[in-house]
Amino acid sequence: MLTHHAQLPIECSFLSIVRKYHHPQNPNKDVSRQFHHQEKIFLNFFQIGLFETYNFLYSECTDDEHFKNWIIGLKGESCFREACVRFNQWYDGEAENIADTPFVSVLTEEQHQFWEENGYLKIDRLIDEERCNAVVELITRALGIDMAKPESWYQENQLLQGLMLQLYQHQALDDIRNDKELKSVFASLYGLDTLLPNCEKVSFNPPQRNNFSFKGSPLHWDIDFSIGPKYYIQSLVYLNDVPANRGAFSLIPGYHKLIDRALEDKSPEVLIQQLKAQNLAIPIAGKQGDLILWLQSIPHAATPNNSDVPRFVQYLSFNKLHAK
Repeated sequence: MLTHHAQLPIECSFLSIVRKYHHPQNPNKDVSRQFHHQEKIFLNFFQIGLFETYNFLYSECTDDEHFKNWIIGLKGESCFREACVRFNQWYDGEAENIADTPFVSVLTEEQHQFWEENGYLKIDRLIDEERCNAVVELITRALGIDMAKPESWYQENQLLQGLMLQLYQHQALDDIRNDKELKSVFASLYGLDTLLPNCEKVSFNPPQRNNFSFKGSPLHWDIDFSIGPKYYIQSLVYLNDVPANRGAFSLIPGYHKLIDRALEDKSPEVLIQQLKAQNLAIPIAGKQGDLILWLQSIPHAATPNNSDVPRFVQYLSFNKLHAK
């Protein structure tokens, strides 16, 4: 007997809109003002990564059916059906009754105060050792790494771009990004619970050596400056212990209070160069399972790994269901 989901049609009209918008031969990017938020929510419901989706659309996709079958190949037919139903309900306005109701914070008053003053927060041991190790194993397997053989840490891989490994689809990744405590922390800082997890990438930062130098980005923001800084929260979880010398994440605390005024006088490019020269960023050391969150207006960067062990990281973030 067919299940309820198996009887549902596998259709999502927005899939065609996304494909046509990103078609390499389509110069017409005329979409509604809400399109970019809708596209983010589309990726959220279907739990597909931004980079892997764009890579497929721009280099391989031939038509809507091809796009649909690519997603089914990644997620499975039952997940695709369920995502179609949920996204269609949201897109057609049937989920308008899902209000952004206030969320009871799981954070302490001291943690909220630290967040307000510094624009970042570290939560100790949010993710357990078993789940962290599962993602480390996934990364090492994808890169062909043997942790007992340091020479294997430096092999080239087409999925590796700098420190970023474009790896999105695996149960080990889902087990962390769908963690209820993780969502509760984000909900506490956003002040609402109507959040959907992004399908984010992971990172691998091996130690520097004579013939290998640091591949990470210098101090930067992940901001669309045509729009300007928003109250958007980014985060990562350390998948192994990361003392300050093991490529620790670094940032400039409190800069969220200064950025708007600074941008009145200087371009983002000039401003970030000045901040680099001032050497204001501090490393945030941590243990396996520690979560670090920061506002997008905080300048940040990974740092060179001067230890004898690679650094492993999974990135995590959420989108609000309703654009504000």
